[in-house]
Amino acid sequence: MRDLMRKSLKLLFVWVFFTFPVVRASDTLYIHCLDVGEGDATLIVSPTGGTMLVDGGINGIGDDKVLPFLDNLNLTSLDYIVATHYHADHIGGIDEVVDGLGIDSIGVVYDRGWSYTTQTYQDYSQSVEPKRVTIVDSQMIDLGGGTFVTCMAVNGNNLLEEPFTQPPIDENDLCVALKLEYHGFAFFVAGDLSGKNTANYTDIESSVAPEVGRVEVLRVDHHGSKNNTNQYFVDSLQPKVAIISVGQNPYGHPTEEVIQRLEAVPSVIYQTEDGEGNIVDGDITIKVCSDSFWVNGDSYGMSVGIEGGGGSQATPKEFTLFQSYPNPFNTTTSIRYSVWGDHPHPTTLKVYNLLGQEVKTLVDKEQCEGYYRVLWNGKDNFDQDVSSGIYFYRLQRGDLVQTRKMILLK
Repeated sequence: MRDLMRKSLKLLFVWVFFTFPVVRASDTLYIHCLDVGEGDATLIVSPTGGTMLVDGGINGIGDDKVLPFLDNLNLTSLDYIVATHYHADHIGGIDEVVDGLGIDSIGVVYDRGWSYTTQTYQDYSQSVEPKRVTIVDSQMIDLGGGTFVTCMAVNGNNLLEEPFTQPPIDENDLCVALKLEYHGFAFFVAGDLSGKNTANYTDIESSVAPEVGRVEVLRVDHHGSKNNTNQYFVDSLQPKVAIISVGQNPYGHPTEEVIQRLEAVPSVIYQTEDGEGNIVDGDITIKVCSDSFWVNGDSYGMSVGIEGGGGSQATPKEFTLFQSYPNPFNTTTSIRYSVWGDHPHPTTLKVYNLLGQEVKTLVDKEQCEGYYRVLWNGKDNFDQDVSSGIYFYRLQRGDLVQTRKMILLK
């Protein structure tokens, strides 16, 4: 596992030295949820032109849909591709995209590692092998222009034991879960991440939900299946907008119980097609600026602001602990957070190990409303270097508490 983490970190750092064509130089983030029928494909283009394709739909979709869509945007390369898991409706088109663009036009292809038994997986594996890297929990990817994508879970979010293969574990339980953050906007996508304990599935959503927190847009798990998007998950994320990628299917997707959960938030629901294959919203484009976002032209506001690259700060509207960066890190990582309130209030930020033992106190004082940034150099309270591994950092202000994970890799 350590070798995989080293390979992942090394390739992530090396890739920043490569230059790809800039598609848009602006303050606007675009997320395209493509209509690929009963499957998933999401294209992210950052304000500085950084690109990420999350899943590629079923076999044939890469050639028929994804490549023409990229061509319409004048995109001839992709910085990142992420396969959430190995079911055909998610990876079937990826090898076609890679072959169509050429392997040298692809930066890194992230997936969960391990393997699968289908021909679709074999086609995918052979095509992406030169650029394939196993993503690790809490890893952060910088797409540029203030756009960060963090891996919130992979291979069961520490609830499952190796081997991470099917059998004995259902492939949906092993999905890569990603949270995108840009200014005050948050977007969550996790393929078919399981949300219910059954004879076949393990509820992974509930373990991920408190780590993710509130989001503006949720890419609904597993096309609106009854075994996903559980009540606790929805209550935790409170999405303003929910996007369901679905097409003709025999499973009843999207199910009425999932629709009702989302409407109760209330979330505004968009879906590519209905369960009969009739187009509803088709391709769904999310356009995000500093304080608002649009979904297929419909406007929505945001409640959280963060500091811009020039050092100016908006007034924070929420108590928020952001993902550390870089992550994984080798020497030093930066932790940002925002607090709000009319008066100074005791605030603490502490680092803990996997046993729950305090490792380092980074902040312990009264703080006024505002945005803050603190560095951790991988040393404990006695100024001794700590070992490689997973650590938790916890922000507390009165009864408000938030916790996130980070990885120290030496």
